[in-house]
Amino acid sequence: MAIWKRPNQTTKFHIDMAWWENSGLDFRLYLRDHLCDICRERYADHHHTEAVDWVDPETAEVVRTDALLQCLRTYCLKSPEFLNSKLPLITAVFRVFLVNGNEPLTAEALHEYIPWKSSAQILRLLAVPKGHLGVRPILS
Repeated sequence: MAIWKRPNQTTKFHIDMAWWENSGLDFRLYLRDHLCDICRERYADHHHTEAVDWVDPETAEVVRTDALLQCLRTYCLKSPEFLNSKLPLITAVFRVFLVNGNEPLTAEALHEYIPWKSSAQILRLLAVPKGHLGVRPILS
């Protein structure tokens, strides 16, 4: 187990899937709640939608991917309501990680996606031991 150190501007964060597994909460159910109305209608529930074939537009490679995540990245992301200043900050951060494939990001990098909040505000939100929605620092 890693020792907790207070995160700083160089600390990278991600959605810790182990947090979701240990929380007793259903990640896919929560993920579905972030879909736009059209995608939510398309996927009436979060069951039986685990994997679909998706063709990468740049490489033409066919890959298996989560249907809900792919819908979110392909359609929901284009909606102005998906990522905006009216959202709670943790919701915006969580959505950034959903659409970027959960690639680790610093508070400064998150600020690039969420320009209405400073990197210091983002860091202050994320610099807690428990994590919000499983968004946690990567501790080495």
